Amino acid sequence: MRLIVAKHLLRNLSAAAVLASLIVPASVMAKDKIVIGEQNWTGAIAIQHILGEVIKTRLDGDVSYLAGDVPVLFSAAAKGDGSVDVLTDIWLPNQSAAWAKYVTDGTRSLVPNAHPYTGEQGFYIPGYLQDKYGVKSIYDLKKPEVAKLFEPLGGGKAELLVGPAGWESTYIGQIKAKDYGFADKFESVSTEASVTYAKLASAYKAQRGVVFYAYTPDWIFSAYDLRRLEEPAFDGYAQDNKKEDPLYKADGCWKFVSPTVDPDWLNKSHITCAFPDAKVYVLASTALQKRAPKIAEFLQNFAIDPAQLNGLIQKIEKEKQPADVAAKAWVQANPSTVDQWVAGQAQQVSSAQ
Repeated sequence: MRLIVAKHLLRNLSAAAVLASLIVPASVMAKDKIVIGEQNWTGAIAIQHILGEVIKTRLDGDVSYLAGDVPVLFSAAAKGDGSVDVLTDIWLPNQSAAWAKYVTDGTRSLVPNAHPYTGEQGFYIPGYLQDKYGVKSIYDLKKPEVAKLFEPLGGGKAELLVGPAGWESTYIGQIKAKDYGFADKFESVSTEASVTYAKLASAYKAQRGVVFYAYTPDWIFSAYDLRRLEEPAFDGYAQDNKKEDPLYKADGCWKFVSPTVDPDWLNKSHITCAFPDAKVYVLASTALQKRAPKIAEFLQNFAIDPAQLNGLIQKIEKEKQPADVAAKAWVQANPSTVDQWVAGQAQQVSSAQ
């Protein structure tokens, strides 16, 4: 009898042990793995680390970052296989071709946040050039005496700093040089942001000429007196992939053909107006809606004021704080804003100042 009871007891204990091994505490369950596409300008870097910090500390996610050119990151995120889950700081109309391919048409595999922020962009010069030489309009660059102001110290053709390789705004800058009629006087030079900043600092110190593509928000606008060159006002998109856009106009000033679509993009494009104020988005893979629904909801609710972003950019760029440290401090200092994102109550943000 004792032997039978002992056998039953051992069986029950064994079953309990197996059951206990299957009941895993929530704290040790596998976390949702989120890969954020790492873009190389400071505004994007700041947002990347804000998102990463919130996902790690408030949504218990496991975050990693993957660097790449924007077209590569778009393609990876659109696959929905977890190689890239999130893209930050995606500018429209700059990324209109990719937007049509992956967001509004085509695969529809990426979802934007509900409240983008507004950014401004264009060609900028130091204020002292405008004050001394009266350079105000993009058309002034056609004048030989004005173009000469932007020649390098060692001589050679004037330089137009159009931006980093792979950005649509870089291609757009080259198109504008052609269509505004000063491409024969300027060499379009592609530079990373850090190189542009260094050239700006050097030119400012020597009170020499520099003309470059820039956008707000960015710390340089608080560090320097910069003036945007005047251009005709935007009056509509004329490209086929914008026919469903409310801003479409068959004879509009903005016809952009992407190099990813046509190798003869430069000749087939025609742009003779300023950028419209840009809407800047966070994009998330639709696959997250099933794989990590709470994180997907947070990403859709994310909204940040450009003035707040400017301050964070300045801490990273000028004060040399590591981006993750600056973002962590920002998240800790703005709990009510983060609460709204996580709870789904994000408010529409204002435009860049």
